[in-house]
Amino acid sequence: MNIETFFNNDVTKRFYFPGRIFVGSGVSNQAVGLINKYDSVAVVVDCVFADSPLLDEIKATFTNKKCHIWVIEGAPFAQDVMSFIEQIGNLPQAVVSIGGGSAADFAKSIILYALFGSLEGVGVGSKLGLPKKDGSIRPIYIAIPTTAGSGAESSRYYVTYDKMTHAKIYGKTWEIVADWIFLDPLFLASMPPAALVGCAFDAFVHLFETLIAKHETSMFGEMFSLNGIPKIMNAIHLAVNENQRNDFVHEQLLYGASLAGVAISNIRTGSIHEAAGALLELTPLSHAETLFVFFRTAIEQYLEEIEDIEKSLITQLRLLPAFENFRTMQDVISWWEFIFHQVCLDVKIKEAVSKVEPALESARQHIFNRVYSDKVWVGKESPRVLTEQDVWHLVDHSLHHFGIKKIN
Repeated sequence: MNIETFFNNDVTKRFYFPGRIFVGSGVSNQAVGLINKYDSVAVVVDCVFADSPLLDEIKATFTNKKCHIWVIEGAPFAQDVMSFIEQIGNLPQAVVSIGGGSAADFAKSIILYALFGSLEGVGVGSKLGLPKKDGSIRPIYIAIPTTAGSGAESSRYYVTYDKMTHAKIYGKTWEIVADWIFLDPLFLASMPPAALVGCAFDAFVHLFETLIAKHETSMFGEMFSLNGIPKIMNAIHLAVNENQRNDFVHEQLLYGASLAGVAISNIRTGSIHEAAGALLELTPLSHAETLFVFFRTAIEQYLEEIEDIEKSLITQLRLLPAFENFRTMQDVISWWEFIFHQVCLDVKIKEAVSKVEPALESARQHIFNRVYSDKVWVGKESPRVLTEQDVWHLVDHSLHHFGIKKIN
């Protein structure tokens, strides 16, 4: 059985995760001890943490060894990955990422190239189940996330971009999941509230969409979602409504995000993600902000088909004091809308959507095509089969909700 090409179905379920996750204040310091036995290391670090004590310690440890550092700012570009690999020469024995999804994807791309000699489409389409190069040696990968959103550190997906066209260069393989994941709450302490909310919502949608998949879902996925969603929402409640920014809150968010990365590696995401990905290409909004545009409409399309899931999720949420009055998914939707309003993300989103480029009709068609072309979701994994009319409703109603008053 090839774990790379196996998906859950109605008869057989699987859960797979090859990494190790540690949570706790200061736990990131363990990374130095792990890489100390190697002679070469490549470190990809977010520019915000380029002067961090942890990076200084890694440099000191490798004073007489090979230590190559790439400071990343913004999106991970495939050309930059290749430039760094050429700069390194012989591929390193260990790779470390210190940062959010961009740093992790950049680091994963180094490992990908070491194993497959390519960054383009590994694990998808004609390269599904692509074998590793003969004689390839996989570097150990240590991930230290400094945001709590995409769960890139625990995900088998990667994405980089072409520097010229900004087209996605992406794929998936279990080989790029981090061997060691250190969730250190210290790194979230300086994150602004709006960014914290956006990251948390990203993880929430990952867990929610994998929970409602029709055939690929499993008892393992349900466990992750029904455990992770309440933790994420409670942590955001404490951070935004109670102004509590402490290790407990940050650990819960990091934990939820890593669970989300595991979840999407085992079960596919759906129309919220597809629509958001298309809108992301047309606006300056973040991934989480484009997810929010389609959130309400997409869930409302499913409500009649997910009553049992709704009941299970609300039961778990009601165990927490902040959500003891929740009764339906409408309460969950309204709560997230309130949170986005609290940190002014709704205003930012409306302004960006009102300026969507190219022309509105082209944008509508672009988003529709992205969602409707995912035949596995719209025709099989969606809680209900989505017709052309359903997908147009998702697009138009969502854009209307965020300020598009007239849609032709």
